[in-house]
Amino acid sequence: MSLIAFSTSLALMAAVALPHPIPNPNPALLGQAAGWREIPFEVVDGKPLIAATIGEARGRLMFDTGTPVSIMLNRDALNLDEGTQLRGGQAASGQVLSVREHPAPPVRVSGQPMSTPPLLLSGDFGFVEVAFGPDFLGFVGSPAVSGGAFVLDYGRQVLTILQTQADGLPGVGEPPREDVVARFSVAMAEGEQPTTGAFVGSLPVVLDFDTGDGGTFYVRAETRAALEAKGVLTPEGDLAVVGPVSFGGAVFERISVTLIEAGGPKDVRPWPGSNALRLGARFLALNPSLWNFTDHTITILRPGSSYLKPR
Repeated sequence: MSLIAFSTSLALMAAVALPHPIPNPNPALLGQAAGWREIPFEVVDGKPLIAATIGEARGRLMFDTGTPVSIMLNRDALNLDEGTQLRGGQAASGQVLSVREHPAPPVRVSGQPMSTPPLLLSGDFGFVEVAFGPDFLGFVGSPAVSGGAFVLDYGRQVLTILQTQADGLPGVGEPPREDVVARFSVAMAEGEQPTTGAFVGSLPVVLDFDTGDGGTFYVRAETRAALEAKGVLTPEGDLAVVGPVSFGGAVFERISVTLIEAGGPKDVRPWPGSNALRLGARFLALNPSLWNFTDHTITILRPGSSYLKPR
């Protein structure tokens, strides 16, 4: 597991009473834009980082759909008041988090103001700065894009926020059918990642997606041995390659993941012990994707799709 290959939702939902999201008919990251907005990002340690200003501090936020609040601040990089101490949490990489709640400072993302709840959470994420630098300001999470859709394109390094219509379809239209590699429905439980099902070889597994994770296969020891024997799982250095992996009507022959023993000491999920596949930055960097929170679907696109061109 890499330094920041964790989903804050898994730790914080179990340990912290999160504020209820404020209902928002449009994604908060859309701002005042009409219909769509393109937000450039940098790729640092494989993850998408977006330029932001929190109060007077300039830096970057990681776009992390595994974070269950619109903004999670890095207290170690910001001059915040003492705030209110909440119950602690734990990152999946093992670090203990001290979580506080603060009156929300002004937030600007890629130069534009972003509407936030009146109170924001902060954590002591100084350990993440090793990978992202001292200007790492925190995370922008799934509530900032809910109520609409987004396209994540590592090729152009652009996150495109899309307004959706009453029928759930993006106002800019849907991708051409010939450019769709896979399309599937996902469950959207509050505080969890979009979740569907897949087959690793012939093994059925729960599959979820998280932009803040490099990609993780939680696999039981006996299952791992069986998959290795069948050639479906092959260790390669610190990672492993699994395949074929089938979902959404497509087959992916090689997917690079970190291995964690399901039920082992590093499995800090609320439901440890089960086999599950999480696809994150390594997969998404190679496979542009359209996430529609309104109709609960994810679409994997062909890298050369016209849908990815500048609007």
